[in-house]
Amino acid sequence: MVIVHLSDLHFGRLASGAVVEDLLVEVRRQRPDLVVVSGDLTQRARPRQFRAARAFLEALPAPTLVVPGNHDVYPWWRPLSRLARPLARYRRYITDDLRPAFVHDAVAVLGLNTAHGATVKGGRLSAEDLAYLPTFFATVPPSAVRMLVIHHHLVQLQAVGPHDVARGARRALEAIARAGIEFILCGHLHVAHVEPVVVQPDGHRVVIVSAGTATSSRGRGPHRNRNFYNVLRVEADAVQVEERCYEPARRAFVDFRQHRFEREKLPDKCWRA
Repeated sequence: MVIVHLSDLHFGRLASGAVVEDLLVEVRRQRPDLVVVSGDLTQRARPRQFRAARAFLEALPAPTLVVPGNHDVYPWWRPLSRLARPLARYRRYITDDLRPAFVHDAVAVLGLNTAHGATVKGGRLSAEDLAYLPTFFATVPPSAVRMLVIHHHLVQLQAVGPHDVARGARRALEAIARAGIEFILCGHLHVAHVEPVVVQPDGHRVVIVSAGTATSSRGRGPHRNRNFYNVLRVEADAVQVEERCYEPARRAFVDFRQHRFEREKLPDKCWRA
């Protein structure tokens, strides 16, 4: 099972047209079973940016599972729309499904919305979505690797420097542990990073897979002006995560880092890097 993970496309502020074309070529070459997009499809939630993002999604070679990001919400200068119908354009141009899911014997993936008009930049998970988490994952095959897709982060990653964390993160992590989630695919920071993190006192560990910006010029920190995406290869007892970086001079994505997480044969399904 091959999953391609893209994030922070930011149509409206692309690094170049070439990176979009080359990313499509690259994704097709991977022959994925699923393409995940963890938010910020647009720069300013404008109709033409959503139309460009829609055309990109339709050009992808596999089913897509997409969640919105804070840039997909009506901007601050549209305060009434931002509060009353923050994702109206996202729903119109991308999808009306704010709980997209993909279930297979090998993997179960659920996407949830953390982008709300009244929240700060860090986002939040609603109480309804937190209640839905264990309900959804209770129905998936027991052997499936469990993945959650959101835009914002729920834990501080020291390796990428100070950054915002979603409101109610503690409650969210408790629900994630109850649901047995093993991987969180996210973005928002525009820094590529993969790290297993213990999120509960009982030792429950989640692998955070944070994708850098796939196509925009908004890379930050050590990945300033760089573009990334991830490939997850799900095997029977392990998941390999490959971070791939764009080289404009070659018009190609190349290996950046690889991580392999072995799924232990234990009741809590802990992960060993």
